Amino acid sequence: MKKSSDDSAFEQTFSSLKRMGERFPGAKTTFELLKELNPETTTSQSDILVSEVPKIQYQSNTNSFFYFYFPIVSHILYHKSEYEKDLLKYLIGPNFANGTSEVDEMIAIIKGAMGFKLKENEFYLTKESQLWVENELPKLEKEIQREIDLCWKELDE
Repeated sequence: MKKSSDDSAFEQTFSSLKRMGERFPGAKTTFELLKELNPETTTSQSDILVSEVPKIQYQSNTNSFFYFYFPIVSHILYHKSEYEKDLLKYLIGPNFANGTSEVDEMIAIIKGAMGFKLKENEFYLTKESQLWVENELPKLEKEIQREIDLCWKELDE
């Protein structure tokens, strides 16, 4: 059970997603499912959450796109790491588009973005997201390389 201070921090982290949910059903559903996400969340509930993320259809430049999805993706992957194949592209793609194509550099960019945004707003990422970036992201070198390779492939097509 979450404490009310945890709920308040969660609400602050995902306030823009919640506001988007007033106009876009995908954002509303994502927000509601994220609120319930925890290690005991069933596979079917998690599948629904992950299938809702692309329905948000956030339209913007690469930086805004990355910064919008970063809290969502990292929070989900903290609880449900098995979805990295579905979600890592939201972090890798925009940074690739901005010129980052090496795994070590990609990890450094994402970690740097976390530090930058947390200085601006202490609630930018949930505590779980921060733990995922610090502890799990660096272990995903092969997976990040796979996403970079996919980006190169799409560029060549």
